[in-house]
Amino acid sequence: MTLIKYDFASLDRLTTDLGGQFQRLETLATDLKRQVTALGDNWQSAQGATSYQQAQATWDRVFTEARGNLTSLKTAVHNASANMSSTDMSVARNFAV
Repeated sequence: MTLIKYDFASLDRLTTDLGGQFQRLETLATDLKRQVTALGDNWQSAQGATSYQQAQATWDRVFTEARGNLTSLKTAVHNASANMSSTDMSVARNFAV
């Protein structure tokens, strides 16, 4: 029989760390966008400005999708830990005297 072992403290830390890293990524993306937008204001040609706006729209879309995927990962880790903890307690109650 295979032993199943979960380290709930590590899973909780992972959830917290993921949240912190996602917030840091969000802050960096906001800072980068602000700096790039300032550069974009200096375009001399309409074609350059249009190309920049298209590239920025693509970046925004990709970043939004990535943020959604990472948030889903954080939620999945949290839910898996909570579900296993609940199951573990339920099994333990069955053996209680």
